[in-house]
Parts: sequence; structure tokens; C-alpha cells
Amino acid sequence: MILTTIDWLTLALVVVTGFYAWATFRILRANEGVVAAMREQTEAQLRPYVVISVAPRIGTTLLCLTVKNTGRSPAVNLRMKFDRDFFMNGEKREGRNLAALSAFTNPIESLAPESQLIFILGVGGTIFGSQSDPSVCPTVFSIQATYQHGAREYAEKSTIDIRPMLSSTVEQDPVAEELKHLRESIEKVAKRQ
Repeated sequence: MILTTIDWLTLALVVVTGFYAWATFRILRANEGVVAAMREQTEAQLRPYVVISVAPRIGTTLLCLTVKNTGRSPAVNLRMKFDRDFFMNGEKREGRNLAALSAFTNPIESLAPESQLIFILGVGGTIFGSQSDPSVCPTVFSIQATYQHGAREYAEKSTIDIRPMLSSTVEQDPVAEELKHLRESIEKVAKRQ
């Protein structure tokens, strides 16, 4: 069978059309990847982020546990759970166990963006002084947080290690220090009168 010019042109057209179909398919796949990456990036920018940390209160040795939503959307149906008991300020009695508080035993319907919950752990000297019984004030513990945003559920584990805070210095607020000195000066003047 001898191919005519029209047959050769038809064959060339089929090959070129096949190449274009293959190239279009590859472009479609690449675009799907770009769209998926953009969707993930947008979600990462808009989702809630529940951050659990410990920090001393400025000017004191009082250690506080902070739960903060640093994201741009509310953390819905937030559930938090301690991995062990932690008794505030080393007081092992009813109502002082952080792990048994409502925030750590019941769901929180919604934690708005930039909202935070602050819980007192205790004075550093008391926490570190109670290490003869680490079940009272453990220096390393974890809190599991699960929450939702849209159809997605996030589960994050925060390990809290307060050991590095032992023997660290207290952060001072210079404005508060000056106000304290001013108050003391005013009290001295008032006592003289």
C-alpha cells in the first residue's frame, strides 16, 4: 500500500494532534499541582494555630501556662488534655490540679484569633522545690490539643519543659520599675507630712 500525500498529511496531523494532547495533559497536571499548592498555602495562612507555652510573669518568678490562638481563624471544638497531673504552686488538693480544670476536661466551642487563656503554674521556687515528688509539679509534661477549622481537624502535641527556667533571671519592665520608684518616693514624702 502506497501512501498518498493526503495520507502523509493526515498521519502528520494525527502525530501533531497527539503531541498537543500529551502536552496539554502535562500542562493540566502541572496546573493541578500549582492549584493544590496554592490551596495549601492559603489554608496555612488562614487556619488557627493553638500555641501552648510557659513564660514567667514580667517582674516576678510566677510561671504561667499560656494557650493562645496565633492564627487568623477561630479554633473550633478545642480539646486539650494534660498527659499527667500538675498541681498549681505545689498544692496537692482539690481544685488545684490543672489537668482537672474545665479547660482541659471539656471542649471549648471556639477560641478566637489572638485570644489566650492564662493559667498559673506557680512560683518558680515552689515548683522546683517540690521536685522530691515530681507527680505534684512535673518539670516536663505534654498537652495534646485537637481542634477544627472548616472540614479539617488538627492535632498537636506541645511538650512543656520548664527546667531551662531554673536559675534564669526575671524580666523587668523598665516603665514598671520607674513607676515603682515613683510610688515609693511619694509614700516617703506622704509619711513625712
